[in-house]
Amino acid sequence: MTVALPMPVIVTRHQCPHCRRYTRASLTRVQQHMAVCWKNPAARGCKTCAHFQPPEPGPYDKHPGWPEGCGADDGPELERPIIHCPLWEPDAHHATPAPAAG
Repeated sequence: MTVALPMPVIVTRHQCPHCRRYTRASLTRVQQHMAVCWKNPAARGCKTCAHFQPPEPGPYDKHPGWPEGCGADDGPELERPIIHCPLWEPDAHHATPAPAAG
């Protein structure tokens, strides 16, 4: 009598290094995501911009608070974060390090 046992399977997944939330088995899909990832400074998106204003809670429990926004002069009204913004300026917190000389 032969007993069928489960076989181990090794799976390779790829993860976005910027948001760390996006993972896929397909390297191509992750590369496509990285080009538009809100947390990728190269995509010049709201979440890596010096003008980005994160959402704030309201002053009391039933107050809905204030949504995220753009603090740039003539900045867009945000329904959701955008990428490739012409008003984008690097945020010191998300600045990409300069390449090493050598």
